[in-house]
Amino acid sequence: MALSVEHLSRVLFAADPMGTCCKENDCFDEYDAIADGIVSRCEQGQSLEVALNETFEEWFGMELAERVDMQALCRELTGRSPSA
Repeated sequence: MALSVEHLSRVLFAADPMGTCCKENDCFDEYDAIADGIVSRCEQGQSLEVALNETFEEWFGMELAERVDMQALCRELTGRSPSA
């Protein structure tokens, strides 16, 4: 399933996995560039989970990226249940 940058950014905004307080501050474009990087990595053949991890590490550093449950975030982004 191909994700669009717009869709991915909206879902990341709603989930705010990096705890940027974007919802509280109405920063609707907070995850736009990050979503673009994730989609670009996926288009180059990376899995969504790897693309998320590497992009978050690039933007926020390894220590903060490691705090995110990437598998759960992948399920949320793709709308799949844990058993899917």
